[in-house]
Amino acid sequence: MIEKQIPNIVIGCVDDNQLVAGKGIEKLQNANRNVIVGVLENECKNHHKRFFTFQNEKRPYIILKWAETKDGFIAPKTKNEQKTVWISNEFSQQLVHKWRSEEHAILVGTNTAIADNPKLNVRTWGGKNPIRVVLDKNLRISKEISVFDKSVKTIIFTEKPKKTEKNLIFEQIDFSKNIVLQICDVLYKNEIQSVIIEGGTQTLQTFIDENLWDEARIFVGNSIFEEGIKVPKFNKSNFQEVDIKGDKLFLILHS
Repeated sequence: MIEKQIPNIVIGCVDDNQLVAGKGIEKLQNANRNVIVGVLENECKNHHKRFFTFQNEKRPYIILKWAETKDGFIAPKTKNEQKTVWISNEFSQQLVHKWRSEEHAILVGTNTAIADNPKLNVRTWGGKNPIRVVLDKNLRISKEISVFDKSVKTIIFTEKPKKTEKNLIFEQIDFSKNIVLQICDVLYKNEIQSVIIEGGTQTLQTFIDENLWDEARIFVGNSIFEEGIKVPKFNKSNFQEVDIKGDKLFLILHS
């Protein structure tokens, strides 16, 4: 900007990193440029929330996401392997793929990987596939499951020693200790700035109980299961409610 002789510079927010904070502004001011700082500061900080969380908290920005029925179930009691059971509608499903394209990584637990065989990629939206992160304590997930297809970089957290393969990175952690902190440490070391947690209930509950999350995005569809796998225990307070063509979407920021 100095070389281009730009006279007026508007800056939304300042980098909190003490190694660089304010140095660029100081150079501009020393070059007699008119610098305005703090324009739409909150909006700019929100836009860069992943970066600031990564820099300040030394962990990725964490988004919890699930879909639940009107009567509070995340999955039916029994599942027909030949037919996918959708709780949310096609518009909500497309929105989820948009979200996946916006985040650095996507995480699921063992039971979800086995029961749903999810691809964890971006399909009904344009954009880059997120890094897949899977919890598999005892390496129970079959190599025939989609998360092992090596099409996308995948990190598997396990207690068992396992040699890393192409696009399959096995990270050994202690599941008897705080696994959320261990996961965050590994993701931070891999420079992963954000992760969306897509289930299942046990995995989501672990992050909730450890109070390590930044946003929750919860769809409530029109289905009623009467029995099945209950949703995580979670207080839906201070939420923004959005209608998605009949589905309800609750957006909650961690206070």
